[in-house]
Amino acid sequence: MKKLGIIFGVFALLTVVVGFFVIRGQQGAAAAKQAASEKDVHTVVKGDIATKVIETGTVDAVSSVDVRSLVSGRLKTLLVDEGDVVREGDLIAVIDPQETQLAVSQNRAQLRGAEASLARAAVDIIKSRVTARQNLRQAEIRVAQLRSELKAQPVLTETAIRSAKATLDSAKAEIDRLDRNAHPNQRTATATSLREAQVNYDNTKAEYDRQKSLLDDGFVSQKVVENANLQLELSRVRLQQAKENADRLEAQLRIERSRAGDDLRRAQADYDRARANGIQDVNKGRDLQNALADLEKTRVALRDVDTAIYGRAQTQAQVDQLRSLVADGERQLRETEIRAPMNGIVSKRNVQVGELVAGQSSFGAGTTLIRLEDRDSMRVTLQINEIDTARLRKGMKGTITVDALPDTKFTGTVRKIAPASTSIGTVAATGGSDAVVKYVVEIWLTEANPALRSGMSAKCELESDAKKGVTLVPLDYVIRENGKTSVDIVEATGKTTRRDITLGSQTGANAEVKTGLTVGEKIKRPPYKGPARSGFMGGPGDGDGG
Repeated sequence: MKKLGIIFGVFALLTVVVGFFVIRGQQGAAAAKQAASEKDVHTVVKGDIATKVIETGTVDAVSSVDVRSLVSGRLKTLLVDEGDVVREGDLIAVIDPQETQLAVSQNRAQLRGAEASLARAAVDIIKSRVTARQNLRQAEIRVAQLRSELKAQPVLTETAIRSAKATLDSAKAEIDRLDRNAHPNQRTATATSLREAQVNYDNTKAEYDRQKSLLDDGFVSQKVVENANLQLELSRVRLQQAKENADRLEAQLRIERSRAGDDLRRAQADYDRARANGIQDVNKGRDLQNALADLEKTRVALRDVDTAIYGRAQTQAQVDQLRSLVADGERQLRETEIRAPMNGIVSKRNVQVGELVAGQSSFGAGTTLIRLEDRDSMRVTLQINEIDTARLRKGMKGTITVDALPDTKFTGTVRKIAPASTSIGTVAATGGSDAVVKYVVEIWLTEANPALRSGMSAKCELESDAKKGVTLVPLDYVIRENGKTSVDIVEATGKTTRRDITLGSQTGANAEVKTGLTVGEKIKRPPYKGPARSGFMGGPGDGDGG
């Protein structure tokens, strides 16, 4: 029994303690609710508002160049090291020029050969053009001549036949004349003279014989016989001359007959030839066709000169191409000496002497020899979200602090705001992934500092919008519903009335009120509509009025 009493005593004590704490909790909740009710009311006042954009980024040089070689080869000399200051045009490195020099020499030799071919082609074209034009003129003259001959050929053929026929008839007539009555008087006279000479000889011969016989009988003197003998000799001579004249005349007649026969045969041949030459009408037509074909060939040959001109143009193109190759080779030969493209400091050296270097081409960027930076102009590159980017303008001033130089503040100006965004993946609170839209913004430092190095972290603070003496309202008192912006106005009776307002500039806590509120009016914080909170001892609480 004693033990049972102790248990009941302890239970009673616990009941009293719990009741005490419950009563205290209720009293505290009521007091907190009363205090919260008074705290949720805000009086509208005037004040200053300034919108700032704060973001971190990296420092780098505005002008920086990765110096690369335009030609490939083995690095023969490297004249700078990291930290060296160079001026524009200073010799930085040398690529072994032997291979490039060999290629230039080969291209020059090919160029000389191509230029010689081009000069020879020009001479051949001139020669071919002159020859072709001469052949064309000759062919045209030949065609014109044959056309005239073809037109006159029938008349010529007929005339030739008539002329040959007339000559033949004349030759035949001459033959007939010679055969019938050629030299009739002369032949008669010759025959008469021959007969007379013969009679005279016979008479003188008989007289001589008679006188000689009388001499033998002694009837006449020796002188008479001698005179008779003399007469006989004279008659013999006359007879001989008469015979020779007759023979000469016959010989002359035979010659004339033979000549007339030759003339007849020639006339006959000419006549036959003239008749046979009637085929010349056809032959002239055929010759004209051949001449026309030759004329077309000469015209084609003249057009071949144009083909040769195109061939010379092709050779000229080869010459131009080789000249371009030679010029490019000479350029590459000059490019074996790599010079600084600008003033700056060598921030990084990527190669060593003796290494093979790849030149820049359409297939690759080539090997970076050194990185050259102009430290006279430095900038900070930021990634700023789209909301803050909309508040920025070129020319805005900003304050920059560098982690490596905490005691030094720098000033800068917004010089570039990227026109296109960059999406950066982030992990949302719900476990999924979202894309944060950001824009690249460049802040150029007003003054350079030798202590600044590329890659240093920097924080930039930009004041995008500053206004003084404007009507302000806390953002957590603003109600945004259905595309409208409003607040709950606390009237003198304690009741609340909702009123639309127009906001201007905003910070993380306050906003400028352009229309809808006046200074001195009271507004009430809207009820909390977020997730419910748990109260004391695990019981449900009323949160902030939700």
